[in-house]
Amino acid sequence: MNYQEYREDFLNTLRADSAHSGTDTEDEFINHTLDLLVDFDEIDSPELTGMGNKKGKGGRIMRADGYCFDETEHSLILFISDFQDLQEPDKLTRTRVDELYWKLYYFLDEVCNGNIRSYFDDSDDVLKISSFIRKRMNADTDDKDMILKVKLYILTNKELDTRLLNTNLLETTINSTKGKKKKAKITKKIKKDDFNGKPLEIVLWYPERFFEMENSNNNEPIVIDIANDYSYSSIPCIRGDIGDNTGYEAYIAIIPGKLLADIYIEHGSRVLEGNVRAFLGTGGSKSVNGGIKKTINNEPEKFFTYNNGIAVTASDVETEFIDGTLYITKIVDLQIINGGQTTASLAEAVLKKTNSELNGIYVPMKLTVIDDRETEDGDGIRLYDLMVQAIARYANSQNKVTAADLFSNEPFHVQMEKMSKKYLAPPGKSAVPTGWYYERARKKYQQEQVKLSGDAKKRFMSKFPKNQVITKEQLAMYITAVFWCRPDIVSKGKTWTMKYFVEKLKDEDKNSFNEFWFRKCVCAAIIYRTVDGYLESNKDSARNPTGFWYKTGGYKLNIVPYTVARIISSIPEGFSLDWLGIWEKQAVSPAFMREIEIVTKMTNDFICDSNGIIVTEYCKKELTWTQFCDKIEYSPLDEFLKELISSSETRENKSYAKTEKKEDNNIRNVMAIINRGAAYWQNLVAVAQKNRISISYQELSAIKQVTDMAATGNIPGNSKTGKVPSRVTKVIQTALQFEDKLKTEGLLNKNEAYV
Repeated sequence: MNYQEYREDFLNTLRADSAHSGTDTEDEFINHTLDLLVDFDEIDSPELTGMGNKKGKGGRIMRADGYCFDETEHSLILFISDFQDLQEPDKLTRTRVDELYWKLYYFLDEVCNGNIRSYFDDSDDVLKISSFIRKRMNADTDDKDMILKVKLYILTNKELDTRLLNTNLLETTINSTKGKKKKAKITKKIKKDDFNGKPLEIVLWYPERFFEMENSNNNEPIVIDIANDYSYSSIPCIRGDIGDNTGYEAYIAIIPGKLLADIYIEHGSRVLEGNVRAFLGTGGSKSVNGGIKKTINNEPEKFFTYNNGIAVTASDVETEFIDGTLYITKIVDLQIINGGQTTASLAEAVLKKTNSELNGIYVPMKLTVIDDRETEDGDGIRLYDLMVQAIARYANSQNKVTAADLFSNEPFHVQMEKMSKKYLAPPGKSAVPTGWYYERARKKYQQEQVKLSGDAKKRFMSKFPKNQVITKEQLAMYITAVFWCRPDIVSKGKTWTMKYFVEKLKDEDKNSFNEFWFRKCVCAAIIYRTVDGYLESNKDSARNPTGFWYKTGGYKLNIVPYTVARIISSIPEGFSLDWLGIWEKQAVSPAFMREIEIVTKMTNDFICDSNGIIVTEYCKKELTWTQFCDKIEYSPLDEFLKELISSSETRENKSYAKTEKKEDNNIRNVMAIINRGAAYWQNLVAVAQKNRISISYQELSAIKQVTDMAATGNIPGNSKTGKVPSRVTKVIQTALQFEDKLKTEGLLNKNEAYV
C-alpha cells in the first residue's frame, strides 16, 4: 500500500467506523490516532476530555481533546485534533499550529493559574480532570506524581505546509500597532518554551508520519546530531578493534552529563529501549535513586567514579578524526539499554534546578552499533533483539531493569507463538478449524503475509483470521483480569499491566505453559472480547440512539476488566469455569452472557459514583476493586452456577497437560543427545581433562551413559508407558549441565540447542 492509498483507506475506515458507531468522524479520528500512538509506544493510557472549544478569560478560546502522563519522564501530554473530513484537506500551516497551540496553552493556564470552574458546570468531568492535572503540575519536586515537562500533541489528517519543515514551532512572530494616530506595524517574537518554569514542546503527528510508522517494524528512529542540535561539538571516543564479521561495531566514550540530560529532556522516554521504558516507570530502587541524586547534587566531580555508566545501541554513527582523536558527531537510532535510571536522574536534576548545568559530571558510555535490524534466526527472532536482550541482561547497571526478562523473543513468548500455530480451535463461527495467532512482536502478523501471495495468502487469512490475533500486551491484559482478577492493574494501562504480568509469570512453573494453558488464554480472550463487544454493539449515541445504558465515550476500558474479574472472583470455592467447554464452543454460554449483562451495568453504576475523583483514576486504585467486591452484593444466577465444573477436574486437566509438556521436553532432550553423536560426548571428557576442569563421578557416569545412547540410538524406556524414565532424565540433565559448564568456560564453540 503506497502513501496515497494509505490516506484514502485511513479516511474510509474513519467514515465506516463513524457510521457504525454513530459518532462524528473527528471522534473516530482522535480514537484511531491515539490507538496508533499507544501501539507505537509513544504514549500510554490516554484519556479524552470531550470538552470542545470553550471561551475562557478575556474571550480566549481554550481546548484540549485529551491528556495522559509519561510516568518515566514525568511529563504531561495534552492532545488536540485538527481534522477535516475531506479527501484533500487543507495544508497544516504555521498560523494554524499557533492557533491550536494557544488553545492548549490557554486551557492549561486556566487549569493551573486561573479559575477553570467559571466556565464549566459543576457536574462536568473536565473539572475533575483539571483538578487532577493541577495537583500534579503543582506537586512538590519530591512527589512521585510531579510533572517536570509539558508536551502538546497536535493530531491532524492534513499534510504539512512546506514552510513548517524548518520552523521553530516554539517561536512565533506577531504584528501589532503602536500609537493612536500613526499606526506603525512592529514585529516581535514570542518564545513559547516553558509553562510555569517547566519545559514545553510541540509535537506534530500528520498522515505521512503515521504512514511511515505503520510501515516500519521499529519505532521512529532518533537522530542525535551533536554538533548542530546541542551545545557540544562531539564526543571523544575509542573504537574497539573487535575483529571482522562480528555483526556490530563497538565504541567506548565519556559523555558529558549535561549532554545526556539534554538528549533525554528533548526526546524523553523514547531514547529508552521499549522494554526498558515499559518497566522502568517510577519504580526504580529508592536506594539506587537516592545514591545517584546525592552524587549529582553533592559530589558531581565523583559521578564518573561512582556510576557504572550507560550501555546504548545505535544503527549508525558518524565520526571524524581531529588532531589524532576520534570523535562521535552523530548517532542514529540511539537507544539506552542499561542506565535509564542514571539518564532520568540527570535530567531531573536539570529540570528541578538542583544542579542545572551538571558541571563536572561525566558518564561512561558503551556504544554498540548494530545496523542489521532484519535478519532472523530459525525461530523468527531478530538477531538484533537477541543482542539487545543480551546487553540488557549482562551489562552492569545501577538499576536492575526487570523489563529485560520479558522481551518478545523470551522463551515464554516463542512458546506461545508456536502453540498458537499448533493448537487450532474447533470450528465455531467458521466452518473449519482456525488458529488464534499470538503476535509476540509488533506487526509480525502482517510480516508473515508479506511473504505470501494469491491462494497461499488466502489460506493463511482463513486459518488465522484478523479478529483472532492476540498481541502480548493484550494477553497480559486478559490474563491479569481473568486469571488473576486485578482489574485495577489493567485500568492503569499497558505499562503497569505488563509489569505485573512479568512479575506474576516468574512464579509459574515453566511446564505450566502447555496446551491447556494456551487454551485457557484463548478462553480469557474470548471472555474479555465478549464483554467489550456487548458494550460496543449496544451503546447509545446521538447519531444512533438505542436507549441502552452505556453511552458513547463511556468507561468501557474500566468496565470490561472489572466485570470479568467480578464474575470470575464470585465463582464458589471448589468450582471453576468449564474452560474446555468455552474452547470447544469458541464462545461463552447464554448463562454466562446473562451474567455479563448484569455485572456490566452494576460496574458502571459503581465506578461512576467515584466521590469526585476522575473515574479512570478511581478505577486504578486497588481499594476501589476491594470495595466493589465488599460493598456491592452480587451472586451469579443458578443457570451459570450449574455450568461450572469442580476445581479438581480443572486441576486434572492442568496436571495432565503439565505432564505431557514435561514428557515432550524429555523427548526433545533425548533427541539432542542422539543428534550430537557419540564422538561429541566422548570429546567433552577429553576437553575437560586437557583444560584441568574437574569432573565428578556423577558427571563421568552420565557422559558414559549418554555416549552409549548416542552410539546405539537406544534409550532406556518404560515399556508400559513409552515415557522416558526419571533416572534417564536425570542422567541426561547431568550431561547437559556438564556441557554447559564447558561452554561457560569458553571451551566449546558448538552451539547445539537443547531444552
